[in-house]
Amino acid sequence: MNTKPGWGRFEMFISNSTLNSAIKIGALAAPLCLVASIASAATYNFGGSGGLGESETFLDTFGVTSLTAKAINTEQPPSPTLTQTSNGIGVKSGFFDSGQVDNIGDDEAVVFDFGGQALWSSISLSVASFFDDYRIYGSNDSSVLSCTTGGLTCLTSVSSLLASGSGSGLGGSVNVGLSSSPFQYLIATTPGGAGDGYRISSLDAIAAPMDATPVPLPAALPLLAGGLGLMGFVGRRRNRKAASA
Repeated sequence: MNTKPGWGRFEMFISNSTLNSAIKIGALAAPLCLVASIASAATYNFGGSGGLGESETFLDTFGVTSLTAKAINTEQPPSPTLTQTSNGIGVKSGFFDSGQVDNIGDDEAVVFDFGGQALWSSISLSVASFFDDYRIYGSNDSSVLSCTTGGLTCLTSVSSLLASGSGSGLGGSVNVGLSSSPFQYLIATTPGGAGDGYRISSLDAIAAPMDATPVPLPAALPLLAGGLGLMGFVGRRRNRKAASA
């Protein structure tokens, strides 16, 4: 015998209202999860035309995240600037410079600043022949942004080598896989010497910057968890009532 006449109506009210809340919050959480998934991947393309400054900011293909590319000449003068063609970006140090990332006359580099540690899967190089050697480094030391003297040692002494190799064919393209270690700065350069050069056409990311603002969970999720627990309690009580009937 039920000694609490109102309990059955209360059970029905709790079950229906909690189920409605679960549906609403689930619908709210789904797009947020989708946004988080989209934000976890980024591709930056550098092809274009026109003159650039010493540093430039580029958006990813979704227009969500950005990074800064800075031209480096480790043997100044002259001061470097970025150059851009349909094949990507390079560095120009002086009037007669090729405009590529090269070591002809001066040891040059492009330093990418992600604004926080990030994981990146690959970098694509163009106008890179089989005799053009490249070196890709990662660093978390901001001093790489101000290397103006000392040659490549200024960069490499505070960095980790992620990849090295050569281009393909005559003026070919190569996609270079990178380490999964987190770095704020990615450095594209050449070995010391002469005769190497290329352009950077794109970067591919496997994760958004690790210090980016996290996507917030819906504020009602704790309420949903409590409601689901209450539904479980109501269900168990019904089962006990049915068993004793």
